Amino acid sequence: MDRTNGEFILTTHDGLSLFGRRDTTSCPKGVVVIVHGMAEHYGRYDHVAAFLLKEGYHVYRFDNRGHGKSGGDRGHLEHFFDYVKDLELVYEKAISENPKIPFFTLGHSMGGFISFLFGLDKREGLAGQVFSAAATDYNHELKGIKATLVKKIARLNPKITIKNDLSQKISRNESVVKAYQKDKDVFVKATLGFYRQFLIEGMSYLNKNKKKYQNRCLILHGGKDQIVRTETSQKLFDEIASNDKQLKIYDGLFHEILNEPEQEAVLKDIAEWLNQRVG
Repeated sequence: MDRTNGEFILTTHDGLSLFGRRDTTSCPKGVVVIVHGMAEHYGRYDHVAAFLLKEGYHVYRFDNRGHGKSGGDRGHLEHFFDYVKDLELVYEKAISENPKIPFFTLGHSMGGFISFLFGLDKREGLAGQVFSAAATDYNHELKGIKATLVKKIARLNPKITIKNDLSQKISRNESVVKAYQKDKDVFVKATLGFYRQFLIEGMSYLNKNKKKYQNRCLILHGGKDQIVRTETSQKLFDEIASNDKQLKIYDGLFHEILNEPEQEAVLKDIAEWLNQRVG
């Protein structure tokens, strides 16, 4: 079996190409699979992967369908559970290549949504999950009549696109914002079908099932997040059934806590939590 570092390609259940990357270290403590957020790609987590490698963890990353190099219409989603099935592919690959060491996920924003749904089912080897500003509750701007309209229009023409540039809200670090705006693999338009599946149908499913969640987890959020409200993580912490759960809110930080000026402190908190759960 090929276990060299570098890119890999998996084929999804519906025939799309899923692009990913594997980076390994000697004498690993565990495996961390990073799940990126809406509109971005796995390359934006190079610094996170480098940190985790130094801490002794293999790192697997991939572009969600419709994102980055992966197949699928850009910014579109047919069904929210397709994201979970794609993560399952990467999980199966990581587990098969590393069968005797603990497995973790690190999901940011929409990636938190995906990895949370993944974690609802019992997974062999899953030792815990880290959530970074995870989107795990209804968007406060997409409720009531507005949500009903999105659902109705999406049924008629799911591929109508809506521009939604959130770049100024991701970080207080201006260099991060500028890089995000120039990144050709970041998109600012998504379809009504995407919004319906992720923010309406997907959130409905998550909220109906969140009390079943029992995994060990670390829930992290920025205190000044303008994209996913901080209260979302507090609500998640309060409602899940996990016996081993931690919540930390970073005062003053924006949405991308892993790209804020204080990112080193956040990464150290993640490493400490992981290291306590690999024994």
